[in-house]
Amino acid sequence: MHARVSTIHLDPARIDQTVSDFEEQDLPRFRQIAGFRGFTLMLNRASGKIVGTSYWDSPELMEASEDEGTSARKRVADQGAAKSPPEVERFEVALDTFV
Repeated sequence: MHARVSTIHLDPARIDQTVSDFEEQDLPRFRQIAGFRGFTLMLNRASGKIVGTSYWDSPELMEASEDEGTSARKRVADQGAAKSPPEVERFEVALDTFV
């Protein structure tokens, strides 16, 4: 399994609406992409920092989803009045305990 980790610093006052819109608009599109395994979103309400991790069956399938990921990050950053561009990292998942 592989993971793409995106970090964005939002205006804390915009977190709830931005997360809600992401869940309603972007996650359904991710679920339709081949190789999508799941998504985790963590946030710090005080600082506005959010970290989203998408999980993929292979590096090739994760790569094939890059356009959708880029679009989603841009929408989130714009809606949440991000203070800086999103940061993106890619990893191989060595261990997970999801059921």
